[in-house]
Amino acid sequence: MNERVPMVELVHEMRNELAIARANLEGLVDGKFAPTKERLLAIIQALGQLEALVEDMRVRDVAVDMPARPSLLDVCALLDREYRSIEPIARARGVSVSIHQCPVPLGECVHFYGDAARIGQIVKNVLINAVRYTPRGGTISVDCTHDADQLEIRVADTGPGLADGESAQIFEPGFRGEASRGTAGSGYGLSVAKHLVEEQGGTIEAAAASPHGAVFTVRLPGRAGAMNHLCSECRLPHAHR
Repeated sequence: MNERVPMVELVHEMRNELAIARANLEGLVDGKFAPTKERLLAIIQALGQLEALVEDMRVRDVAVDMPARPSLLDVCALLDREYRSIEPIARARGVSVSIHQCPVPLGECVHFYGDAARIGQIVKNVLINAVRYTPRGGTISVDCTHDADQLEIRVADTGPGLADGESAQIFEPGFRGEASRGTAGSGYGLSVAKHLVEEQGGTIEAAAASPHGAVFTVRLPGRAGAMNHLCSECRLPHAHR
C-alpha cells in the first residue's frame, strides 16, 4: 500500500545512506578496506538509494502516493552490496558480521522482481538497528534463504534483546524500548522497514533470541511460481571479514 511518507522518516533514511557512504569512503582512505570493485559498487548503491530518497522528498508535497519502482534485478548481488556497505560501521563499533548465502545464486534470484532501492532500505535499516544495539565484541548473523515463492532474510544479533510485549511495538514510529536507554537513535528505522516490506507484499517479524539478543525476519515475495525450492547450500558460511 502506497501512502505519504513522513518527512522525519525520509530524513532518517537519508542520514543512513550518508553515514554508510562516508564510513566506506573513510575506510578506503585509511587503508582499512581495499578499493575492490564490490566495495565501490556498494558505495554507488548507497548513493543511488540516497538519490531515490531525494526524489521521494521532491515529490512528497505534490503527490500523495510515492509508488514503488519494481523491476527485474539480481537480488543476491544487491544484498551482498548492502552487507558490504554496513561492514565499516560494524567494524568501528567492534561488532562482527557473518553472512550466510548461497555459494551460487539461483536463477530466480538473479531475476528477482522487486524495488531495488526499497529492498536495500529494508535490509539496511534492520542491519543498522542490529549494529546499534549489539555491544562491542558481539556478533550479527545474516542468513538468506529461498523457499517456494518467498525470499527470507534473517538477522540475529547478540544485543540486549526485546522485553516482553515489545515484539510488535518495536515497529511503531518513534518507539524506543528498554534496550534503547543510552543508545542513539530516532526510533523510526524499523517502522520504515515495516512500511516498505508491507508495501511490497511481504512481512517482517521480531523475536527475542536465546539466551539473549533479537532476531528479525524479513520475508519478501518473489515472482509467482519462480522460487519453488529451497537451496540446499544456503546455509554454507560466506563471512565478510
